[in-house]
Amino acid sequence: MGKERLILIPSELMDKNTKTDRNEHGLVRMSKAARESMGLDKHVEVYPNTIEAEKRIKGAMLLEIFHAFREDIKNLVANKKLTQEELLRIGFVTTKTFRKVTDGSQAKQHKDIWIANDVNDTVIGADPEFLLFDKNNQVVRANNVLGYQGLLGCDGAMAEIRPKPAIAPEDFIDNIRSIFENKDLTEPIEPYAWRAGCYHKDSVRDYPIGGHLHIGNPAQIAGLAMEKRERFFKVVNKIMDELLSIPMIKIDGVALGKARRTECANGKYGYFGELRLCNGRLEHRTLSGLWLMHPKLSLCVIGTAKAIIDEVYRLVSHNAFNMTYMFPDNMLNQHLWAATFDDWAGFPLAKDMECVAPSKTMIELLHNSAATKIDKAYLKKWHNKMRKLSTYSVYAKYVDELHDILNNDTETFDNFDKSLQKNWIEKSKFI
Repeated sequence: MGKERLILIPSELMDKNTKTDRNEHGLVRMSKAARESMGLDKHVEVYPNTIEAEKRIKGAMLLEIFHAFREDIKNLVANKKLTQEELLRIGFVTTKTFRKVTDGSQAKQHKDIWIANDVNDTVIGADPEFLLFDKNNQVVRANNVLGYQGLLGCDGAMAEIRPKPAIAPEDFIDNIRSIFENKDLTEPIEPYAWRAGCYHKDSVRDYPIGGHLHIGNPAQIAGLAMEKRERFFKVVNKIMDELLSIPMIKIDGVALGKARRTECANGKYGYFGELRLCNGRLEHRTLSGLWLMHPKLSLCVIGTAKAIIDEVYRLVSHNAFNMTYMFPDNMLNQHLWAATFDDWAGFPLAKDMECVAPSKTMIELLHNSAATKIDKAYLKKWHNKMRKLSTYSVYAKYVDELHDILNNDTETFDNFDKSLQKNWIEKSKFI
């Protein structure tokens, strides 16, 4: 099933249910007839029917489907305000859940709710870091001028933006720009230069600058047990490494990329296999913060990431979210990130995505930041592989543009002005 309209109704009986073994706020209660009519089973994602991505994301909830209270159904039928067809589209939720999904509505029902139990509208987010410099070109520790919370804050010594996630790449880039252009947010860092980077070292310490991506879950992935989700994310992270992060070392360059991943005194960052669960979602941590240097580059990176992840979800959906397809049991005891592991073809998902390079190859490329190997021949093969994705037709302009950008010499990226003020606010041209 794709998308259907749902009539959402707050239930006082659910509000008053105090059974400790059931979280009513995580349920949508439906009659058997409604469940069968809409083809629903265990979980469903609900969200408001709006073209505004921010409201849709804010209101989206993954709910467990449970049988409705008889009294709720009886009262609804007795009121005779709904047609027979509408009665087959009723979902009861707590008042708290109702208001979250409907953006605080005080109504007694809401007929404009979408539900989805198939892959759709996967969001993408990020929290890229950057550095602040004073007039003497010395690093200003971000935690001395910014708080730790909010859309613009600090992650220790590095500044960090946390734009709202979005479905469309352009919307996400607009969310980044809105932070940089918001003078109320940027007032504390106005006296300084804001620069994107990969790695920096001064007399005090070194700074491994990250450009981590946060990948949203379809309902079926969010409904998996955490252990199964983690297994799946390991394969997805490998795919992201092979199709996005390795080509992007062309921009990092050898010296800075290698330092960030293998030599940083404050920890190693962006190495092969580095990932984190962030609110139950995959945080892909390989990319450096250099993709933030210019909105044109950022748009291409986010668009390419969407092409990859949407294809992954299309494939796992086509294979009924079967764990054998995503992460076979016979791989459970394998050390995937070890240089000795060379059986990525044993993961059907990785094989279908043509991301089966041995771990040794991945380590050699990423850890050494082998930018010189990302030459025109490598990029041609990468581009041909990306063009095979069914999602390429949707995201072609981003993939093609990233291909063209990466065909520049690493020195071109080294010499490009990475001032975020110039590139995001003053809208300087890219390479």
